[in-house]
Amino acid sequence: MDESAYNKKTKTIVLVLLFLTWIVNYLDKNSMNIAIVAISKEFQLNPTQSGMVISSFFLAYAIMQLIGGWLTDKHGARKVILVSLLVWSAFTVFTGFAWSFASLLVIRFLFGIGEGSFPSASSVALAETFPKEERARAKGVLTSATAIGAIVASLLAALMIKHVGWNVMFYFFGVLGFLFFLLLWKYLLPPGQSAQVKRPQVSMKKVLKNPLAWKLMLIYFGISMVNWGLSSWMPSYWINVRHIELVKTGMISIIPVVFSLIAINSSSWLMDKMGAGKEKFIIATGSLIGIISLFLMMNASSVTMAVTFLCLANFGMGLSAVVLAMPLKYFSQEAMGSTVGIMYFGGQIAGTIAPTLLGYMITLFNGSYDAAFTLLIIALVIPLITCFFLRLQQTQNEKGEKVA
Repeated sequence: MDESAYNKKTKTIVLVLLFLTWIVNYLDKNSMNIAIVAISKEFQLNPTQSGMVISSFFLAYAIMQLIGGWLTDKHGARKVILVSLLVWSAFTVFTGFAWSFASLLVIRFLFGIGEGSFPSASSVALAETFPKEERARAKGVLTSATAIGAIVASLLAALMIKHVGWNVMFYFFGVLGFLFFLLLWKYLLPPGQSAQVKRPQVSMKKVLKNPLAWKLMLIYFGISMVNWGLSSWMPSYWINVRHIELVKTGMISIIPVVFSLIAINSSSWLMDKMGAGKEKFIIATGSLIGIISLFLMMNASSVTMAVTFLCLANFGMGLSAVVLAMPLKYFSQEAMGSTVGIMYFGGQIAGTIAPTLLGYMITLFNGSYDAAFTLLIIALVIPLITCFFLRLQQTQNEKGEKVA
């Protein structure tokens, strides 16, 4: 696309709408983590059944990362985003109408099918809207929305469930999604292009054969193991090990997110300013900070020091999250969706296994969290090692070696 096609107004509108849509995405997704308590009581679900309800979403969500990326390359970001948003909003509303354990499993699985295409499609939308030298910063803004969305979802869901009930909460969040569907339908158009533009054919086989795509997936897998592991088990760690009250754990959880947001946007800015191939040093630095900080956190002598080291660990994870912007810089636009889908697939696989695996480690060692945290430290070795095998001298397009 010609650089003149990019204009400030379009970039601002698209970035703001995608940022807010990511927050809606997390409202619909993370609110179930809060609502499952009330739902379990109403439907008399045991802990295993409650876990299955949550896992049914992640299973579908992981599967759709690969499919959604391929669909985005084939049909374009706009179409996939609109269909994804429409489907997940519909099943968010349907969640409020659930009447049994079986209905919850089916509805949340289909909800995951709907949401699963959005991550890849939103990344491609940025590539269609921003020039290469600005894409990392734009991706950093969207990555920030996931952290902000998780906090907003937890706080808003708790308030709504308390005052209006979980059913009404899901109705409201679903209707909010329909509103953003209308906004994106009107404003999300690639600059200088029509919605009916013919797209090049994409060879998924060539994408799957590209070693860089799988290296990025490994890096994101290791980072996601830590992110999902900490988000799942830190609340119980504060309560059971550090003996902090439940209300205070909610306040504590906000502080590390601030450090993560600072690191995410800082690393994205650095990526746009640094030369090709230097991103691996950001990933390595972030991983090393995370490894050291997690070790110090699990051995901290006080709550204050534990929180401090957790903040540093989140800062490291935020630096390493620059990997999410790398496909926008190093892959041809025709195959970008499929590449991002492979990377996000690794992240969702980590999200599926990390909470269960850490729980097993805690049970195995009689309530001690040391083994679980050690597992997270080992997980960070994966991106630390993998990043040094990245060969990133110039973009695929500059080399004339498109992956599709």
